[in-house]
Amino acid sequence: MKKVVAIILLIFMSYTTNVYATSISNNSANKFGYFSLEDGWYNSTVKYSNYNTGTFANYRLKVKVEYERVTTISFGNGGSVHTGYNNEGYIYSGGYLEAERDYDGRVVAYTTKITVSDTNGMRTFNIRID
Repeated sequence: MKKVVAIILLIFMSYTTNVYATSISNNSANKFGYFSLEDGWYNSTVKYSNYNTGTFANYRLKVKVEYERVTTISFGNGGSVHTGYNNEGYIYSGGYLEAERDYDGRVVAYTTKITVSDTNGMRTFNIRID
């Protein structure tokens, strides 16, 4: 009797695992993956603001994601801002991604805010990866 129960339990577990995996892989509206954004470079919409100079602009830029955090914004001309050591003396903060979900709970975009501060003031980058 114990063997029959064990076999039925194994069959049930195998079936539910396959159904769950299939539902995740068939989620075509979620092109980022079900649980998190993979490390790599992504195209993004960046809303830049510098209140000291009164500059506000929107750009399409590449951003680098590492461990669910934007760690680099590439300006496409060889320039960038990034976490870690830099020669320009700025402080980079923020970048932790939040998932934006639709009504059904599927991820439709990832968003974050990065602040870069130095002796000239503070600049803000609102980033959306979709």
